[in-house]
This record gives sequence, structure tokens and C-alpha cells, in this order.
Amino acid sequence: MDIFKSLFLSSILVLLPQSLSADILLTNTFDEGRYDLIYRQYQNKQCSQDSDYLNNSLFKFVSSPVRSGRLAMQHHIKNCDERSEIGIPHSFFQEQEEEEYWIGWSYFIPKDFIKPVIGEPDYTLIQQMAYGASWIDQREGVTLFECNRKVIGDGKLQRTSGAPTSWMSISPRGDTFNYNITFYKGMDPEGRYIFGCKRLSIPARLNEWEDFVMNIKPSSDSEQGFVKIWKNGKLYVNERVALLRPGIKFMDTWKIGAYVGDPGHGERLLYTDELRVGNANSSFEAVSPRDY
Repeated sequence: MDIFKSLFLSSILVLLPQSLSADILLTNTFDEGRYDLIYRQYQNKQCSQDSDYLNNSLFKFVSSPVRSGRLAMQHHIKNCDERSEIGIPHSFFQEQEEEEYWIGWSYFIPKDFIKPVIGEPDYTLIQQMAYGASWIDQREGVTLFECNRKVIGDGKLQRTSGAPTSWMSISPRGDTFNYNITFYKGMDPEGRYIFGCKRLSIPARLNEWEDFVMNIKPSSDSEQGFVKIWKNGKLYVNERVALLRPGIKFMDTWKIGAYVGDPGHGERLLYTDELRVGNANSSFEAVSPRDY
């Protein structure tokens, strides 16, 4: 079971409006340099649970490289670590069920971002989201996922482990972001909810800041739900899909950072900055990473 070492009550501060615009629900440029304003996710599968290690290695405020302002967040996973993620908790989305969101953020992927040891060198999630009750759903076999390679057994769908999500990863050479959309397809004869997946490619560049904007409406209705993703102002993902299964009304956690599944998959190093979340009345311009 995941042990998320987060100062949850303190992190709620960052979920309050921090902009003159009421349509901006969250702003985090990291310039305050305060961990109590950030919802962090990591497990007990780390090199150390010591606060000095967590604050100065796994997560670290840095003055370079910076997309804008004074500071950015460095995510450094060593070979004995598992994840370093900045998250938006499910309680944030639960209060705004079936809302449409605008989300902006920036990545800096250095040339030496990956040092694989064993395992899959491209198993590096750098953006991840799920719907509410996802772990319980999957453990109980209520929902199954065609896009999870563990899901096929003897020609039939089987129960699987791992969070059901849509996610973004980066190729081992760092030249492509792969965005994997997980979408609801319908029910099988046994009454289980079945999800398929679709992979879309976005070109990537190393050693440069890459700016992302996502416009997303999580819904169980394929006519209503959609996800759009721009990188550096160009639209690469534009899909109308049901991101939630019937009966689920809100998205679960939404995260950026680094994730390798389990310790022993090598090292990862990347940087994030300029995270903003707006509601349906917000816009591309309002959440987009910016120059001051």
C-alpha cells in the first residue's frame, strides 16, 4: 500500500485561489520555496525517509534551470527510489465533480535525465491522472484495462495491479513524449467496466523548457468528455472520449514529476515549474507558462 508522506492539511493552502482571477483555482510557481504549500507523493520505497533527503534530493527547490520567477522544482530519483511527484489530491476534484479544467505546466528534461540500470528504460511517467476509487475498482475486478499488458491471460481479461490512469512518458532517447489516454469502452458480459487505451506521440526536446497546456473534461459520456494537450502552443492531442466509467463523477489525483514503478530501474532527473489550474471559464492564456 502506498504511504504518501504529505502534509495534507498544509497543502490545502495551495488549492485556494491565489490569483486575482476567480477562474484560477491553483497556482504554484514554487517561488515561495515552501514544502508545506505542495502536495507531494512518494512511497516508503525510497533511499531514505529522512526529511533532509526528501527535501534536498528527492524534491529540491532550485534556482537553475527555472522557467520563470525565482525557483523551480527538481525531481531526482536515485536507483533506490520509486517516485517524486507533485500532485493535486482527489479532494480538490471531488468538490468540483464533472468540471472542465485548464491545466498548465512546464518540464525541463536534461540531457542526462536517464541512467538505466535494469528494467524498462522508458518506464518514466512524468504526468499521470486517475479517476476516483481507481484502486478499489481494480482490486475488486470491477474495472479492467486492455492497455495494461498484465490484463490478458488465456485470452481473457484478468484482474490487474497498478493504478488505472491516463499518463505521459518520455522515450529513452528523450525525443518523444508518449501520451496514453485510457478511456471507457463499455461493459463485458460479466458486467465489468472495460477500458481501452490510445497512444499519441508529441515531439520532445532535451535541455529546454517545454510548456504544456491541457484542457480536460472528465466524464463517463463520450459525447461530453474530452482531453486536449498543447505543447509550446501547438495542439497535439484532441480526443473526445469518456475518461470516467459510469457512476464516477470526478477525477482522482493529477500529478507531474518522475515515477519508475519500483526501485532498481535506474536514475531519473527532471524539473517542473509554472503549475496552474483553471476552471471551465479559464483559458489557454490564463494557465499557460509565461515570461514576466
